Amino acid sequence: MALAAVVFSLATGCGSRPPPAPPAPPPTPLHLEPACGVAPAAGLSWLVEVKPRAIAEIPDLIPAIALVLPEERLATFTSAHGGVDLRQVQDLCVARYSSALLSVARVPIDPQRVADAFEARSTSTVTRTFLAENPRVVRMSAEIGGEAQRLVLFGREAVALEQGAAGPLRAAEAFAFGKLKKASPALSGAALVRASEVLGNAAPVRVFAPGPFEGETAKGLGGLLRAATAVGASARWAGSGSKLAVRVVVTGAWGDDASAAAERLGAAAHVLSESPIGHLFGLHRPVEGPSVHVEPDALVLDAILDGAALARGVHDAVDAEVADIMRR
Repeated sequence: MALAAVVFSLATGCGSRPPPAPPAPPPTPLHLEPACGVAPAAGLSWLVEVKPRAIAEIPDLIPAIALVLPEERLATFTSAHGGVDLRQVQDLCVARYSSALLSVARVPIDPQRVADAFEARSTSTVTRTFLAENPRVVRMSAEIGGEAQRLVLFGREAVALEQGAAGPLRAAEAFAFGKLKKASPALSGAALVRASEVLGNAAPVRVFAPGPFEGETAKGLGGLLRAATAVGASARWAGSGSKLAVRVVVTGAWGDDASAAAERLGAAAHVLSESPIGHLFGLHRPVEGPSVHVEPDALVLDAILDGAALARGVHDAVDAEVADIMRR
């Protein structure tokens, strides 16, 4: 009987070890640095690139930052967005398209908390699409406040949000997975690459708008925008107090007209500084400059501004709008 029991046990596999778990899928390489490296160029209206953590680490700028983004407002945003602290965002890209707004942030996240927060804000059923397993990449879609929104969680290292019509986010996903070999992201595309080069990569705040410029917009900067291919601006700490080194770049095929165009840029800057909005932001009292010079295919204006005065102007002009944005 004992021998029969042993034979039966071996035959049925009773008492044997469970089969080993299947191996985890190999890691999927993600290309998320810089954040604007996944923003597509097609249909772009404007783009803002910010490095919040680098800015928050400058003690002299803390009072100016607090005037625009007080602690309680930052805490409200963190609570509503799954623990995402704006001051810890390494790299943020916000890009406006004709019918959508794309935001990409490289920041350590708890994916489950961010997903739960998105679902809590949604006013419709949330749908999920799994794009990769290792790291876990998930797209969530829902309606929030009557607007279609889509959120992508790139493991624990980044998050992207698209508001409005679908489109730019799918291109951003493809860039992140390295699938768009023949396409260029916004800052590497023909429209903005020269402006990006002239501004350089050191400034923690950069703003871009590609041409062509039409209608009332073309009249900007003393009419220079009619012939401009792009406009860019950057701001960085000038090394003491709240001083900010600001650079404005206007690209175009200026050729023999470059010197005259540079004079028009300087004149346009003076008109702006003496306007009511210039007084509001303290542009009429720069710390230094402005000065204008010409580079190949680019007009460049440099100035050092009072960051505290600029922050006061932002606070007075758009505080209600900033508060509304932070509550979303």
